[in-house]
Amino acid sequence: MHKVRRVVELARIEARLESVGQLGELVGALRTIAASRMREGQEALDGTRAFCTTVQQAVASIDHGCDRPPPEETGKQVLLVITSENGFVGGFNTRIMDHVQDHRRAEEMLFLVGRRGQILAEERDMTVDIAMPMTSRTNGVTQLSRQIAAKLVGVTRAAIVFALHQKSGTFKVAHRQVLPLAPVPASHIGAQRPLHHLPAAELLAQLASEVLFAEIAQALMQCIISENSARLMTMDAASRNIDERLEKLRRQERMARQEQTTADMLDVIVGSEAVNHG
Repeated sequence: MHKVRRVVELARIEARLESVGQLGELVGALRTIAASRMREGQEALDGTRAFCTTVQQAVASIDHGCDRPPPEETGKQVLLVITSENGFVGGFNTRIMDHVQDHRRAEEMLFLVGRRGQILAEERDMTVDIAMPMTSRTNGVTQLSRQIAAKLVGVTRAAIVFALHQKSGTFKVAHRQVLPLAPVPASHIGAQRPLHHLPAAELLAQLASEVLFAEIAQALMQCIISENSARLMTMDAASRNIDERLEKLRRQERMARQEQTTADMLDVIVGSEAVNHG
């Protein structure tokens, strides 16, 4: 009876070792994907920033000396919040949604990008006015930015909440006002003024949509980097826990095998003595 129990226990440990080992392989694959996508985002971010800077400089050049009408106090006001589409990111989305709950104004519509943020909003009984999925790849940023910007046509005030990647590998929650366009300091004006045929106010109104698109694209790119950085850290922690668990299971396996070997030897000795004294 004891022998059967020892065999069953050893089989259980071996099965557990195989299961945990497979989990370790999955975590390793997720870690590799996260690292790759984070690098993709970092490489693409420079181009996104450059485009954003170009549009802002265009606004700055035209805005100087232009009698811009005061921003409307009424009209649509939107808070665009960017979260992750997938999990395994620790407290990434929780921190973003905590910020939204603390800083969202009552008059702001909630535009939520990312399934994980939408799940948290539902759990917290938050009303979501517009919801869209978040892209997981950098090559999807341009299309998604255009789709989001199209849904914000006619909005008078818009702010974006997103994860801003930090050099330490962590992130901070950024809250950036995009519309109405902020006045541009004279120090940002280039030496040469651009030539244009449209009235300055009309041209600024058209450029505002490009500023919105550029800011959305930059925020999406930052979130892809931050999300995958968070996933990378989560997978690193999971990998360490799996290694510790595997080492513990291997010790248990060695002990179980040793006990089984000892028991088998005792059975042989007892059987031999029985034969000799039979």
